[in-house]
Amino acid sequence: MSNTKHTITDSEYTVMKILWSSDSKMTVADVVRELRESEWSASTVSTFLQRLLKKGVIACEKKGKTNFYYPILRQSDYDMDETQSFLSKLYNGSVKNLVAALYENKKLSKEDVSDLKKMFELE
Repeated sequence: MSNTKHTITDSEYTVMKILWSSDSKMTVADVVRELRESEWSASTVSTFLQRLLKKGVIACEKKGKTNFYYPILRQSDYDMDETQSFLSKLYNGSVKNLVAALYENKKLSKEDVSDLKKMFELE
């Protein structure tokens, strides 16, 4: 499944987040309802769900004429794959280089640095 991670668009990711947050399988109408602030139609949501099905990151269970969608790809797996890709692309796979860049650009607070130190002391 790790090869599919790069093919999830931002819009598809929006749909995935809704599926991941649900405790049950969802219909197109359920997803549309969760997208309260979006202007996406049921047709648009259905298109994104079909694309995600083809990519193998969600599955569909048909009950009568209604399709119920649910994620196959776990959010934690997707997040880890995306993090690895980001590190590889921008920092040669080095967490140290990422932290150094954040530190040099004053993007880490003293509290962040303290928390990081505590994390590394646990090892």
